[in-house]
Amino acid sequence: MDGAVQTVYPRKNWSSMVLYNCRHPKNKILTPEVVNKETGAFLHRFQWLDDSEIGEVPFVWNFLVGHNKVVENDKSTFPKAIHYTLGGPWFEAWKDCEFGDLWLNELEEYKKAGKNKVE
Repeated sequence: MDGAVQTVYPRKNWSSMVLYNCRHPKNKILTPEVVNKETGAFLHRFQWLDDSEIGEVPFVWNFLVGHNKVVENDKSTFPKAIHYTLGGPWFEAWKDCEFGDLWLNELEEYKKAGKNKVE
C-alpha cells in the first residue's frame, strides 16, 4: 500500500472486515487481556480458529479495490464496504483510485458539518 513493503501471510485481508460469532466457543479466548497482549499476526490470522470454523463474508462487504470488480448492470457486485488495498484517496498518488471519489466526498461532507478540523 502506497509503496510500503507488504507481507504475504495466511488469511490476508480477511481481518479488514470481520463479524464475530461471540457465541462460538473458541471466540471466548478473545478477552481484553488476550487481545491486548497477543501479536498482530495472531489476531489478523485468526490463529485460534481452524479454517473450517471461519465463515465467509460476501465480497461486497470487503470490496478490495484493485482486486474485486463491479459487473456492469449487476447491483449485487457494487461495494458496500470498500477496502483500499493499494493506497487510499487520502494519499495524493491514489486520490483518483476507483471509488476514491466516494471517500473524498465523505471527507468534504465531514468538514462542512464542522465535526472535525481536517487539514
